[in-house]
Amino acid sequence: MLLPQELFDAIIDEIHDKETLKACALLSSAFLPPSQRNLFRKVQLGGHSRDISAPLAEFPHLVSYIRDLTIYVWDTASNFAAVPAVLRSVQNIESLAVFGRAVNWNRLGYEASSALLDCLSRPSLRRLDLKHVEGVPTAFILAATAIPVVSFEYVHMDLGGGISDHLRNSAPASRIRHLILNDGDPAVFAICDFLLHPRKNPAYTQQIERLEIRIDQHSVSQFERIMGACAATLKCLAVDATDLIRLPLLPSVLEVEIKVFIGDNRRLPLFFSSNLSQVASSLPLVETITLVFVVAPLPPEVRWPNVAPLPIFGPSFMDRTQLLHLRQVHCKLLRREHYSGDMRAVFDRFVPAMESRMPGLQGTGILKCSLAEGCGKA
Repeated sequence: MLLPQELFDAIIDEIHDKETLKACALLSSAFLPPSQRNLFRKVQLGGHSRDISAPLAEFPHLVSYIRDLTIYVWDTASNFAAVPAVLRSVQNIESLAVFGRAVNWNRLGYEASSALLDCLSRPSLRRLDLKHVEGVPTAFILAATAIPVVSFEYVHMDLGGGISDHLRNSAPASRIRHLILNDGDPAVFAICDFLLHPRKNPAYTQQIERLEIRIDQHSVSQFERIMGACAATLKCLAVDATDLIRLPLLPSVLEVEIKVFIGDNRRLPLFFSSNLSQVASSLPLVETITLVFVVAPLPPEVRWPNVAPLPIFGPSFMDRTQLLHLRQVHCKLLRREHYSGDMRAVFDRFVPAMESRMPGLQGTGILKCSLAEGCGKA
């Protein structure tokens, strides 16, 4: 009895190992299409990735399988020549990333740059990531506002004649729902000023529901403006702060995440208590508070200090004069890059340290501690 092709497809879709998928592709004609679809769903061009320009050119149908495409701008290898052709052929792309190493956008060349701009108009595109790229044309940033999820990390705009010259009536309607901004360099101000420019109506920030920002002393004022502009619609806020911040009133936020890098002696930064205390007055409807503690590469035998409780989670917390909607405080311990210590040993000390800092949560079921996957980066 012949099994339906849908069953083969469903089985192959559960396989994520590339070598296994390659073996399946050679096994039978029934396994070939679903194996290729999964092998070429996520493709990287340039950088240190394998040169796949030859198979893409020889078998152009493979391009139709691409959903997640990453382009490394700094590369000069032959596979970078495939970028324009791939961008113009991929019609169902969902995620696009352009990564550089502080290189200029001009490294792409006219053909690739034009194809990238055209790619932003694909209806299927749901996410754009730009990182470490200088001289990004304002027209590209303008087109990016039509994408639901946008990440700008260390991105420098080429303003040319200025922001106002690029805000035309033909600009796409803003669809940004999730915005990620990360850059302590003053160059990020150009993107902030662009997003907040008064000549654009409605503003690019007025539909954002999730905001992720990394704040330092150079960017704090700009990001305070961004938070304020998103206040009416913002539901999720993730803040990576290296200094004291000022949270505006965010009446719709239900989830907040605060990231902290743990320094010598596992001591919390002096500004952490003040930043956390603002949650009570600035986020009146918050339901979930996630605290991410990133462990620096220090020996695991360094102990967590037993110090005074955090102000809003002291013994009087259950009086519930504030944070009336709080349902969970999730403390995550995350390993920083290059840390090779025993994370389990660190976590065994982390849990009682968090419990001692939040005595008002003991016995409530609100406090949760976990050892997170992945690596935190500075």
